[in-house]
Parts: sequence; C-alpha cells; structure tokens
Amino acid sequence: MHLVLSGEGNSDLGKISYASTEFIPASMYYLIDKIIEQKLSYSFYETCPDSITFIPKIKLGEIAKELKKGKKLKIPHTGKKSKKETAYFLVNAITLAYIAKEKSEKLADEVIAILFRDSDGTCSTSKGMWEDKVISIENGFKLGNFTKGIAMVPKPKSEAWLLCALKKTPYINCNTLENRSGNDNSENPLKEELEALSIEYSEINEMIKNGSIDITKIDMSSFKAFYTKLNALL
Repeated sequence: MHLVLSGEGNSDLGKISYASTEFIPASMYYLIDKIIEQKLSYSFYETCPDSITFIPKIKLGEIAKELKKGKKLKIPHTGKKSKKETAYFLVNAITLAYIAKEKSEKLADEVIAILFRDSDGTCSTSKGMWEDKVISIENGFKLGNFTKGIAMVPKPKSEAWLLCALKKTPYINCNTLENRSGNDNSENPLKEELEALSIEYSEINEMIKNGSIDITKIDMSSFKAFYTKLNALL
C-alpha cells in the first residue's frame, strides 16, 4: 500500500524537509496513522515511511497548471457562481487522482489518496460549506477515475478535532466545536483556544501516537465521516 497525501499548511498533515525532501508528519497525519494502526496493527509511518508521497498545496496547484497546459487534465466548467469557491477543491482532487493513478501504475501497488483541506467559514455558513467542499473533493476523485480517494475536511478546521480531545471536558459535546467559526479573526477563534492550552504540537503528536488521545472517542460528524471512509478502504 502507498499513501498519496496533500495538506494545506505545515501544522496539519505535515511538510517536506528542505534539507532531505523527507516527509515530516504533523497532527492530522498522526490521526491517519492511528486509524491505519488500529486496522492493520502497525504504524504506517514508522514501518513504511518511503511509501508516503506528500504534495504541499502550492505544489499541487503547480502540477494542476502543468497538466492543464499539456491537456492531460480536463476540468469541467462550473457554471454556478455559488460553486466557484469549491471548484478549487474539485481541481485539487482531480489532480491528486491523476498523481495517485500514476503512482499506482509505477509501483504496481494499491494507492490511497487523501486530500486535506479545512472547511473554514463562519458559524452560519460552515455546515453548508463543509458539505459542499466534501462533495466537491469526492466528485473530483470520481472525475479523475480514482476510487480510493478520500476527503479529509475538519469542520470548521483541524483545531476543532484536537480541541475535542484536549479541552477541559474531553470528548463531551464536541458537536458545538463544529458549529464554531473557522475564521481566525472571529471572536474566540479555535486556533487561539488551542494555543491557550500551552500544549506543543510535538506533545499532541505523541499523545495521538501513544493513545492518550483516543480517536475512537472523537464524536464529531466531520471526523467520523473521514474515519469511516478510511477504514472502509483499508
């Protein structure tokens, strides 16, 4: 098995080391790894680090442009103005599907592709925005003729998933976090709430790895949607 991943920022899925081009995982990847470990009884990152292809958001956009120029990537026309903001997610998924299929053919191995993007939005728009973005990503994988692609879209953003396990009363009423604004400039932003706990991301990563954060207790619709789909593919 091989994983093809694309994240949004360095602190979600991870980043590429400038020195060695090695993938350096972050908290959202460790959630993926823990799901794999629960299903297959081993850490994929520790056992198969060379079986992970990570593509930063900027790089994925560059690849999409090159594929369009070479007419290797067909992007459907989005006529509705209200859906233009999700067309970006559609293109991301089609591009990641293309990369994953190439990788699968080259390695003669099964590939699972995961596209991570925050839902963001205000509390009043986050529900519909989350659904639109997930559907857009799933449609992108379908248009790319790739059946093993998954949308990893926290509602409203990754900090909500982590706060569910780290807040004063962990795992309780976490659906309220999903109804919060994803705007960092809003009142009581999730990012600042997580930072106020004074827990380093390296500590959070270790807590996920050692099970101190129990991912089976994260009772949030956006997390459970991702958890269920990855489990099914594994």
